[in-house]
Amino acid sequence: MEREKQNILTFKSKNNSPKKSIDDTENKPSTSASSLKGTVKMKCVDTPVGATETKKRKANFVRHYNKEYLKLGFTVAPGSEQSPRPLCVVCSEILSNDAMKPSKLARHLRSKHNDLIDKPAEFFEGLHNQMKSQKIQIQKMTGDKPLLQASYLVALQILKTKKLFTIGEELIKPCILDVTREILGPQAAEKLEAITLSDNTIQRRVVDMASDIEEQIVEGIKKSKFFAIQLDLSTDVSNQTILLCFVRYTEDENFREELLCCLDLPGQTTTLEMFNVLNEYFQVQGLDWGKCVGVCTDGAASMSGHLSGVVAKIKEVAHPEMLSTHCVIHRQHLVAKELSAELNTVMNDAVKIINDIRSRALNSRLFTTLCESMDSQHQHLLLSTEVRWLSRGRILSRLLELREEIKQFLREWDSALVKPLLDEEWMAKLAYMADIFILFNELNISLQGFSTNIFTLRNKMDAFKKKLVLWDSRVQEDDIEMFPHLQDFLTAANVNQKFLFNIISQHLKALVQNFNHYYPENEDPRKGNLWINNPFIKDIDSCTLNPHEKEKLIELSSDVTLASKHKMLSLSQFWISLEKEYPSLSYRAIKLLIIFSTTYLCEKSFSALLLIKTKQRNRIDVNAALRLSETTLQPRFSRILEKEQQQISHWPYLN
Repeated sequence: MEREKQNILTFKSKNNSPKKSIDDTENKPSTSASSLKGTVKMKCVDTPVGATETKKRKANFVRHYNKEYLKLGFTVAPGSEQSPRPLCVVCSEILSNDAMKPSKLARHLRSKHNDLIDKPAEFFEGLHNQMKSQKIQIQKMTGDKPLLQASYLVALQILKTKKLFTIGEELIKPCILDVTREILGPQAAEKLEAITLSDNTIQRRVVDMASDIEEQIVEGIKKSKFFAIQLDLSTDVSNQTILLCFVRYTEDENFREELLCCLDLPGQTTTLEMFNVLNEYFQVQGLDWGKCVGVCTDGAASMSGHLSGVVAKIKEVAHPEMLSTHCVIHRQHLVAKELSAELNTVMNDAVKIINDIRSRALNSRLFTTLCESMDSQHQHLLLSTEVRWLSRGRILSRLLELREEIKQFLREWDSALVKPLLDEEWMAKLAYMADIFILFNELNISLQGFSTNIFTLRNKMDAFKKKLVLWDSRVQEDDIEMFPHLQDFLTAANVNQKFLFNIISQHLKALVQNFNHYYPENEDPRKGNLWINNPFIKDIDSCTLNPHEKEKLIELSSDVTLASKHKMLSLSQFWISLEKEYPSLSYRAIKLLIIFSTTYLCEKSFSALLLIKTKQRNRIDVNAALRLSETTLQPRFSRILEKEQQQISHWPYLN
């Protein structure tokens, strides 16, 4: 039976007689990939390696490589001498031996690299030579561990500074070579030439280091008795919804806070979807929900709903005594957000004035020129945003400082927005609001940071609430020294102070009520647990401890050595150090101290995400980049380099 003669081998087998190959029609091969499509004329010699007796005799043959196949973009994969396999010099894909014939090689070129069909043979020869040079460069680099580790160190610094990965090859490496050549000579620079810092290399290095950091975090969580998490949800520049989860666990007699995972939510951002994605990650990593003793969220309904929120889902599988907390900073923002009708009008007018100048390019440029000509301290107004915690205090303070420049500018443009600025009563209210929101900003900043606990933060909130009560009483006595902007303005203004102070007093009273609403005493985790903050208190009866634990607390509080130790160490370090000596007390203390009180780490990471994932690089691996950017752990380079060398030794084109 005849088969097609072009590029197909015809074999005839009878009485185990030797097989004969039929050559293709011999013509001179063309020099471009397009002319080789289906018409490559080259000699193929096949060798039989075995046969199976069936109704129709069949034989398996090994197809050999021909140098003419390079015109189709294929070379032979190293290490496949017995059964040669075609290796694409464009995408490095390795095909089976059965594909070692022009028709299948041309089909790969058409389907995978259609834009390269008309490229001449010299183009593919160049790619082949580049692959060989890359092999030599990588072998040189992997043979010298310091060079390979240097590549990782540079990648780590690039990621920490949130720069584009291309900066490694375009800027850092040339600078390294120039400095080395100038100081140490050309021989040293030639050695450093082997360091690869291309953007793809940096990306691989980041993924390797991030994977190692993740392994360290998961191992630490598994060794810890308890852990707590904080969750927050946001949308990045490509409209991808991201769920961040930070974890706090015990390690080396202290707490460690790390980014546990950065998860994509491809579909609906429902409560069930968020929990399923998070639970799937826990299962893949082998983490035990039973060790989770705390979850902190921003208080959104989808997160903290008592019946169907993510927290409610977690409580079903977490530690029986798990405690959910609403971010202290978010609650402080809600306290300050509510304004009376009079003050809300002032805020709206202030935002209109700012937006009229700041959001219009021409007005912004002209206002900047005016401020420079008047030798002002500032040249720009700040835009208002409800998302940022410190927005109100800053924009009102800047508006107050530039009030004369703004008056002159709006008068020149004959704008009706100048009217509020000419009203002294309106300006007095603006001065008070600038003062009170600056004080809130100071409180907000003090609540931020790492390794915070519920005792420290709630103490600060209680102190500020007591200050509000004190300020209210002082205002009623016409004492406004705590509001410097207002005090300075009233020295030269003619305002009905009694009416103004009444508005201020009402606002201060409303703030106290808001504090009581958002920080109710019956939900205070400190209640009955003040012994954790100060185990040397005398009032033992107020502690929520059983008789045996009270006896142990009496022993602890009578130890003078531990009293000095308590002063030197943080609360977490102190109680972890007593894990063996006072296990029951240490157990209860750690279980409460390990819980997050804010979602500061999530908010900080979302700010970092704006610099890492931009419109120019919106396909970056956010999980790896963000983990490496926010971690306090160091990659284990010895282990990474060992894995890297093992992987490189198995790369097909390096063998």
